[in-house]
Amino acid sequence: MFRIALIASMLTTPAFAQDSAATLAKKILLGSPMGEAEFRAMTDGNTITYNNQGDDLYREYYRPGTNRVVIEWTTPSADGQINCDIGSWHAEDGNICFDWSRSGSVCSAWVEFQGEYISELVIDGERRGNIEPISEITSTPLYCEVGMVSLSAPLAPAG
Repeated sequence: MFRIALIASMLTTPAFAQDSAATLAKKILLGSPMGEAEFRAMTDGNTITYNNQGDDLYREYYRPGTNRVVIEWTTPSADGQINCDIGSWHAEDGNICFDWSRSGSVCSAWVEFQGEYISELVIDGERRGNIEPISEITSTPLYCEVGMVSLSAPLAPAG
């Protein structure tokens, strides 16, 4: 019983968090770089959830057959609404870059490592170490409407 408690306490220490980040950094180095075709194959028509050491951060839905994307942050805004943004993506210098309507542009390098997909923030052509693994890929779409996100399909127009 003591061993279980000791292991549980080790998993919640900062040292474990550093090891986890180190493991992700190693996977980024060893993974296969993803270009536009690989990225499109992974995302087209799917919602991907990014994860950081056990906490889901946000989700992105990639509209099928386009470069359009909807992003939802899991942390609600001050008024209690879920934040979202609409944008597009494109390949640039071996990275995948996003142009968001409200929050500007950002680029990431992507790799696939033994079935895992991982991104790393790129600023001015340099990797910045902000590494985010994908925790889930589903086909459930997201819809961004007036700053809110809905998991259900939008209502069809009357008539």
